[in-house]
Amino acid sequence: MCSKLIKSSLSMLVLVISISIISNKHAYSQDIENNQMKCLQKLADSTINMLVATRSVIAKNQDLINIDPVTGNYYFKGFVPALVGSEIANDFSLMTGYKLKQTSLNLRNLNNKPDEWEKKILNKFELSKYPKGTGFGEILEIDGRKIYRYMKPIYVEKACLKCHTSKDKTRPEIRKFLERKYPYDQAFGYKEGDVRGGISIMVPLEINFHL
Repeated sequence: MCSKLIKSSLSMLVLVISISIISNKHAYSQDIENNQMKCLQKLADSTINMLVATRSVIAKNQDLINIDPVTGNYYFKGFVPALVGSEIANDFSLMTGYKLKQTSLNLRNLNNKPDEWEKKILNKFELSKYPKGTGFGEILEIDGRKIYRYMKPIYVEKACLKCHTSKDKTRPEIRKFLERKYPYDQAFGYKEGDVRGGISIMVPLEINFHL
């Protein structure tokens, strides 16, 4: 009787220990994954912020770029945030293996058309209840590879209105240039503070982490 009780107690103890080990292992694994997600988000956020800052500087210096310092005449050169951003994104993607992209629901450049995932997130950004300035990211499996996808909204600043206000308020030189270069342009009619679109990044996890 005593022997059976001891065996029963030992079995119960083994069961409790096993459950505890499994539970702790799961919690540890979850902690690792959460930490990796935080690192990935920080990486993605910092990269996008750098591109946003570059775009902002270009937008604020349009007069310096386009006004002849000698004559004072205005010559629109098309050296705008979106163009610079696209060039930087392309070079950055080639250098790092990360895919960086500007996109919007209202396109100016058709090359920046959003894919289905980007379209879904852009629609989230348009919701009034969505927290301003907050990005969205998740790990997806694409063609057998784990990819971290992250997107952050970009907003119309006062300096952006030179190219994104209503057509009738846009300088004739700018309007003519945009109409010629982007015949399917849908990016007019914005006001300060509107969601202009988003910048997305795709980070292959084999470059950074092994999940």
